[in-house]
Amino acid sequence: MTEREFTLLFLGVAILGVAIALHRQGALRTPGLITVFGATAAVLAFLIFTYR
Repeated sequence: MTEREFTLLFLGVAILGVAIALHRQGALRTPGLITVFGATAAVLAFLIFTYR
């Protein structure tokens, strides 16, 4: 795993962590949480496979 891929994965985990924290506080409902998960996964997959 390259440093770039590790950074992208770390950034994805950070984004999902913030989304989960917002969901627990009630500021983000379940559909929004699912949207964040899907969008983050799509963007990370695109970036990782583009830079290979």
